[in-house]
Amino acid sequence: MDYYVISPVSNLEPMKLGDRIFALAHLWVQFPEYRKFILEQKAEGKFITLDNSAAERALVTEDVLIGICKVLMPNEVIAPDVLFNRNETIVNAVKFKARMDAEGLSSNIDIFFCPQGQIKADWIEAYMWGLEQDWIKVIGLSKIAVPNVWLDGDFVDDQGIKEARHACYDYLKEKDLLKKPIHCLGQGDPTEFAYYDHVMMRSTDSVYPVLAAVHGQDFSVDHETRTPTPHNFLEEFDLSEKAISKMDFALIEKNVAFLELQCRISEFLIPGLGS
Repeated sequence: MDYYVISPVSNLEPMKLGDRIFALAHLWVQFPEYRKFILEQKAEGKFITLDNSAAERALVTEDVLIGICKVLMPNEVIAPDVLFNRNETIVNAVKFKARMDAEGLSSNIDIFFCPQGQIKADWIEAYMWGLEQDWIKVIGLSKIAVPNVWLDGDFVDDQGIKEARHACYDYLKEKDLLKKPIHCLGQGDPTEFAYYDHVMMRSTDSVYPVLAAVHGQDFSVDHETRTPTPHNFLEEFDLSEKAISKMDFALIEKNVAFLELQCRISEFLIPGLGS
């Protein structure tokens, strides 16, 4: 599996540690320095995924997302989804596809779909719908949507991510439904990714290797504790050069290396890829 690293706007350098670049639409709109960084990564040939920022509860409109696509020309864009709402998410995806066609963007930018649902049956129906649309190239397993329906009991933000996605993955694999590339949106315990032994499990993204390091959490010592990501962490946390002296910046790199190992272990479980 490939991995993306997300970092606060105050210091975007950790994002370069990832295999790919995950661009968040709400940050693109707010911060010129963020736009400059993402465009530089694009110019250097990095694979760019443009996220609609639904998980951040940012109200990024279709117009805004299309506007960013025209400037950035990412490799793929996540169609606007509505948390826990299967019907609105599907309707939004259809409208977004039509808009992408009308703007002449569909031939150059792939569309990524994130299933939603209030209950498991709704989520599965949305997932199946995504499989059936030939214009949907990638499907996302959200760290919010999947635990909400795949875990028993009340949903708690940023908890049970690994367990929920493993349950979801087991179901999809058993039913032979892993037909398109899968991206795991967000992370909890990074050892989650060593479990996946199917070639369609493509990639994952998260700020958590950075956030954990900020709290002094070393994944090689404790990879299970998942401190919830503060709502404005990416916008407001000071990870600038001035602040770096107050923390062990090398711990970010160490946590990313731990994540990378988990992602690479999975490759040795896939027939034909491991050696």
